[in-house]
Amino acid sequence: MRTHSIKQMQGFTLIELMIVVAIIAVLATIGMPMYNNYTIRSNVVAAIAEASSYKTAVALCYQENGALSSCDAGNDGVPSAASKITGITDGKITLNPQVDCDNDSSTDNTFAYSPDVDTGGIMTWNIADDQSNCGQYQ
Repeated sequence: MRTHSIKQMQGFTLIELMIVVAIIAVLATIGMPMYNNYTIRSNVVAAIAEASSYKTAVALCYQENGALSSCDAGNDGVPSAASKITGITDGKITLNPQVDCDNDSSTDNTFAYSPDVDTGGIMTWNIADDQSNCGQYQ
């Protein structure tokens, strides 16, 4: 006597594959803006970290000279501008983290650290950006 065996299905059906593709598309839609925000933040943090050594050099220049007017890039112990630091004039450190904060495909957004010295000689740093929506990354 012959027995007929039922063949078991192997692989995935088209519907199952379409569901998996839809789930991956939804996850990618959610994940891409989060990844973009992460890369912007990491570039800004890297630029701010790079500026810290320049802030120390400007503070030392001020202590030695008693004024910020000579604390420029390449003068009085202040290093020349490099990488994300675009300039140092009168102690003001300008940096460009090379991020697109305002979604206009340009990376010319700059931040500036400005030293403020009180009557007691204590230096504090103020940071400002040229784009109001970049402030969220400070």
